[in-house]
Amino acid sequence: MNIVKQSTGNVVLTDAAGNIQKVFVNVNALDVKGTDEVIVKFGFNQWHSLFASQIDNTQVEPAAAVPFSGNAFDLVALLSSSFFFELSGGGGGDDLAQVLINGNSAGATDIDMNGNDIGKVSVINFSISSSANPSQGGLGWNTSLGTLDLGLAGGNTISNVGQHLHARVVNKTTPLVNLTKAGYQVVIVAGATGQRLSVKLAKADNDANSAGTLGIVCENIAGNQEGFICSVGQLTNINTTGSLQGETWNDGDSLYLSPTTFGAVTNVKPSAPFHEVRIGYVEYAHAINGKIYVKIDNGYELDELHNVAITTPLNGNYLEYNGTVWVNQGLVYTIELIAALTVDFYAPYNMKINSVTNILNSPTTTIQDDNVAYVLGATIAAGSKITVTVNTASVVNLNIEKA
Repeated sequence: MNIVKQSTGNVVLTDAAGNIQKVFVNVNALDVKGTDEVIVKFGFNQWHSLFASQIDNTQVEPAAAVPFSGNAFDLVALLSSSFFFELSGGGGGDDLAQVLINGNSAGATDIDMNGNDIGKVSVINFSISSSANPSQGGLGWNTSLGTLDLGLAGGNTISNVGQHLHARVVNKTTPLVNLTKAGYQVVIVAGATGQRLSVKLAKADNDANSAGTLGIVCENIAGNQEGFICSVGQLTNINTTGSLQGETWNDGDSLYLSPTTFGAVTNVKPSAPFHEVRIGYVEYAHAINGKIYVKIDNGYELDELHNVAITTPLNGNYLEYNGTVWVNQGLVYTIELIAALTVDFYAPYNMKINSVTNILNSPTTTIQDDNVAYVLGATIAAGSKITVTVNTASVVNLNIEKA
């Protein structure tokens, strides 16, 4: 005989051919009588005896039938939870996992739900008495971090739910090298392969090598193969003493992308013109059981700020607010040649005069650098005498760049 909960919600008793022998309506009680018999009370003063030894399968449609091999106590636990009563209601004292184990497979440790959802479940409680250490595809409690651990594909990476951000990427380093967890290299986006991001080693020497910094390698990834990196969260069981980098690291140290070695991490904050890419922090400095909290922050260049617009910057430019955004402006010397048509001044620093703009009248302007004819754009040494001559009374602007 088979006990079937139909997709309509009705519970029926069928024979081996699937013919319905009994329909249970408005079940209000289950009584255990001995180790084999369960009395099902339903409707008004109606009852029916089920014998555990005669039940071949149980089924909750649309899932497939599951063989039953338990006794009356197992049967009533199963019926009270999965067939007649809500899991959170008054039926049965076991949780879902125990009901399925006891009722359907007499102690089996693997439950096949055939890809179907478990209906009417609002909460699943995990045991928090100890850490479960799940493998690939597993989910279990982590007592140390106070969250669930999810075993990611490959079985080498654990994601702490709510505390980790991982990405599965393709190793496209150039030249092609193996990435390792022990080396915890920092990687940057290098395109996409097979609908996944490709990565290569990052370096904080310029924008091209650092702006797309994505995370730290958290498992071994061979060339042209997929693997996981960590962008946020704890990276454990690595050497965090700084000895791999020729440095000394301590708990709480800030870590940065190295400006000198591709993929490397340093506790020395880079200075401009190198790029400051923060990688994370040393949680535990240890040669074997070290921990890094990864939190990638690429930092910003001035022209990446949303209210700054830089156009062809030159030495000596300054920022000026134009009423909408901050823009770069060049140095301007305004020279009034009214009373005299020639004026001398001395260069305060190495400089170039890139152009002359007429403010009053349109004179012919000549410039000399220490009494030698000057060509616009040439470098004038600090302290040189600059002579500006016009052929008519006027005011001109010299557009200056520091050289």
